[in-house]
Amino acid sequence: MTRSADPPGRPREASRKRTPQRDRRLKQNPAYTPAGILLCQARVQRHTPLALWFGLFSVAFGIRLVGIRWGLPNAEHYYSYHPDEWLILLASYFVINPYAGEFLPGFYNYGTLPMYLWSLWLHWLSAVGVIPSLPPNATPEQVALLRAELYYWARLLVALMGAGTAVVVGRTAAMVGGTRAGVVAGLAMAFAPAFVVHSRFQTVDVPTTFFVALAFHQAVALAQSARPMRTLLWGAFWAGCAAGAKYNAGLSLLAPLISLWLLPIQPTPKRTLWGFAAIGVAGLTFLGVCPGMWADSARFWQHFWYEVRHVGTGHGEVFTGTGVGWVYHLVPNLSTGFGALGLIASAVGWAFSIRERRWWGILGASLAYYLLIGAAEVRFLRYTFPLLPMLAIGVGLCAAPPANTTRWLRVTAPLLAGAALLWQLLSATDFSLCMVRPDTRDQAAAWLRANLPAGTRIGFPTVPWFYTPPLFPETGELYWQKRLEYAQAAPRYRLIPLAPPEWNADALQASLPEYLIISEFEERDVQRIGRADYKAFMQVVNTRYQLVQTFTNDPPLLGRKPTIPHDLLYICPFVKVYRLR
Repeated sequence: MTRSADPPGRPREASRKRTPQRDRRLKQNPAYTPAGILLCQARVQRHTPLALWFGLFSVAFGIRLVGIRWGLPNAEHYYSYHPDEWLILLASYFVINPYAGEFLPGFYNYGTLPMYLWSLWLHWLSAVGVIPSLPPNATPEQVALLRAELYYWARLLVALMGAGTAVVVGRTAAMVGGTRAGVVAGLAMAFAPAFVVHSRFQTVDVPTTFFVALAFHQAVALAQSARPMRTLLWGAFWAGCAAGAKYNAGLSLLAPLISLWLLPIQPTPKRTLWGFAAIGVAGLTFLGVCPGMWADSARFWQHFWYEVRHVGTGHGEVFTGTGVGWVYHLVPNLSTGFGALGLIASAVGWAFSIRERRWWGILGASLAYYLLIGAAEVRFLRYTFPLLPMLAIGVGLCAAPPANTTRWLRVTAPLLAGAALLWQLLSATDFSLCMVRPDTRDQAAAWLRANLPAGTRIGFPTVPWFYTPPLFPETGELYWQKRLEYAQAAPRYRLIPLAPPEWNADALQASLPEYLIISEFEERDVQRIGRADYKAFMQVVNTRYQLVQTFTNDPPLLGRKPTIPHDLLYICPFVKVYRLR
């Protein structure tokens, strides 16, 4: 007699005659419990073609290619318009080279794992001839063009990791919420405006988020893994990588640990042992990807504690008087960088799924991270990026409400998720257009060269930097003393930095240069808090000068709010030009 087939999605073992030994297996392995059987059936129903994830990756990566050459060095400015990129490129290409056994960058404000990835990538491209080598006795212009090539290829790697994050987040959401939830969550991650913009910079924030997303993925997969120990340790490995990119992202280790303890898949002593093993793997991973901690410990701890003090004391006037950090990270940071509609849709999605224990690891780790960054005095938008995987999954869950919800919610919740995606796409397009149109610094420099004769005296309220029109090519130099020397030696115009100290009304009154240039980066925060030296300086400006040009590059579709976060202002600061009356 032919044996009947087992029901679809049901393990053959569950249909056999039960014995005491088999009962113990049923209790220990979730795949053999009724819930596990239902989960297997759901996985069969929710199987997602690989082509769908490849399509999501292609969309996410394609968006990030638009504007990826923004602000690259050229003959007029030798450094990127992003102030952090040169220091990171210097460490990751000109100092370290893993192929030559050089692993210590001497710079540890950030974790070194992204620097190793960029170094491996860029040195390989140089070895195969994709990135040209410098000729003997290279001119400063040739060095600047080499920097531009290095930035471009390093940014491509960041864009790949940003697009990969969207796929990881999508697959994580699909494991529990189904295909629709996964695709929508992936799109929410792919279209998040601030994440799109920063995927075009050689900075550590997008790689960090990629590793956090991988740790979260393993935390959710733990519930249905046939080899839970291996899944747990992979989650710990990725959490160690996240800490190796940005130290506080090591809190992502909480996700797999919480998942381990909330899902009773093993006896308590074994779970305890596994938990310590996961912590050990995460710690060893961190020590491996950040060898400066033990091979260059004095400098490592010097830079590490500097960064801790910096985050705890503030960043000049940028975040002075900005209220409570946890509120500020919601508005304006996440409301601009992820979208207010996205935040609402994510909250609705999580309300639907809060009882699902498989999500609690992600929620717990994200909450701990949010409490940490909200307590700090430095509140950059990019610090919120490790929260984006959790928020994007929430949008995906909003798009696929459970069947036991009311009909009204089953209709309106997906519409809310769709509206959130539409806003994200429009906002990401807006900022992308800013990055392909002429930058305001370039606009101002071109206008000044076309309208001002050689020898014109031009003043600045601070020492020129990345926010200044490139009237001398070294505006992106790291040290302000060198920038001051370069400005004073500029050949075409007589450049007069009226600093230090900044906003020196007496120096302005004494010198009265024929023109005065003020960037939004210099003015916005001192104006907002009403600093006394700024008020005195502007009183002289308003009395003796008239505004002749304002160069802008505002987002054309949705416009720009006055509260645009500081690290989105990189791509669209206004520049004002005043003339002596």
